[in-house]
Amino acid sequence: MKKILAVFCALALSACFFGESFSDVNNCLDDFAAGLNKSLPNAASQQNVYASAWIGKLVPSAPAHFALGLEGGVVKLDTKPLSRLAGVFGVGKLPDSFIYPTITANARIGGLFLPFDLGFSCMYMDFSNLKSVCDGFGIQFFNIGGDMRWAILKGEGAAPQVSVGAGYYYIGGKVSLDKDGLSAGIDYSTHTLFGQVQVSKTLLFFTPYIGFRGIFSKSAADWKWSITSERKAAAASYVGAETSGKGSAKNDWTGNFIPQIYGGFGFNFGFFALNLAGSFDFAHSIWGADMSLRFQI
Repeated sequence: MKKILAVFCALALSACFFGESFSDVNNCLDDFAAGLNKSLPNAASQQNVYASAWIGKLVPSAPAHFALGLEGGVVKLDTKPLSRLAGVFGVGKLPDSFIYPTITANARIGGLFLPFDLGFSCMYMDFSNLKSVCDGFGIQFFNIGGDMRWAILKGEGAAPQVSVGAGYYYIGGKVSLDKDGLSAGIDYSTHTLFGQVQVSKTLLFFTPYIGFRGIFSKSAADWKWSITSERKAAAASYVGAETSGKGSAKNDWTGNFIPQIYGGFGFNFGFFALNLAGSFDFAHSIWGADMSLRFQI
């Protein structure tokens, strides 16, 4: 998945630099940044998803309920602007959409005496020079956050588990290319707040679930590029006089509400749990998915 991201970004950034004009280069990076701002809140909200709407109490309980695991997820990113430019500049055909990966380490602990649980997740990756893709190409990725869920129904008897919850997640990172007189970078960050309701029911070792989230986010993607005079002279397709540019795409908390449905299936195998989940953003028609494997009691 990391290589898919690296290949895509390398081609996308290369396409931007060999645009027909200064505006073409800026518009390419600006459109890509705006697409990131739409997709990142979905990536953030799909962290630490559990099939059970509530994992149980830590104390008093026998056994105490907690979980540790790894989670890998994907979310759809619209890349039509870059695909259009890639065709014009003859660097090959790019897809109209791209799968953006998220990878996290997570934990969840049951509540003390009361019917709630707390979840935490984080991950940091720094590939400053992915020579296997392109010398000078790099990716940095960081996320951290948590959530709390309160059980309204505990799933006793034939009743399902029903919980309400809220959470905060931060995702930040950078995509960069610095090679042969070309330099470009996009620094992105997203703060995500959400509330959710989830319903689940465990049937032997199988737990189907479904939920709904209301998401508010604040995003920023700042980009910049520059070329040396030697690179400009060699770039026959670039007709602009400028050798650098910068800009940003930003979304504020206000007017940026995302309704999202999510759901999936959980499978329990003794002390281990496998969870498969998907989500859909109704505001931007963006889907996401994740898979997690956990040690769980």
